[in-house]
Amino acid sequence: MILVIGNLRTWEREGRPVPRIEGFRFTSFAQLEAALSESPAPDVVLSALMGESFDALDVARVLNRCGFAGRYRALTNALPNLDAIRQEVHEIAPFLDFDLYIIRRAASAG
Repeated sequence: MILVIGNLRTWEREGRPVPRIEGFRFTSFAQLEAALSESPAPDVVLSALMGESFDALDVARVLNRCGFAGRYRALTNALPNLDAIRQEVHEIAPFLDFDLYIIRRAASAG
């Protein structure tokens, strides 16, 4: 099961209802701890690198506090130093399997 963290109120306000997809569960950052305790437990947690009211470091802190040691992936555009982000998350949550999914590569020059 994949747990997706997002700004659900914003999605709904913009006319984008929270999807109902088998194998996925959606939650807000504020409800993350409660969502982690629901069954089935998530295999993967997915969020944007930076949301309206949270970022990947905030998510990593909650996951670490709740004892989640599974996979956490953050979506981002290409950035200059992705390894620095990975290292910072690892320092906060050393048992978390963290990585970044690049959703848009940097435009090539020329």
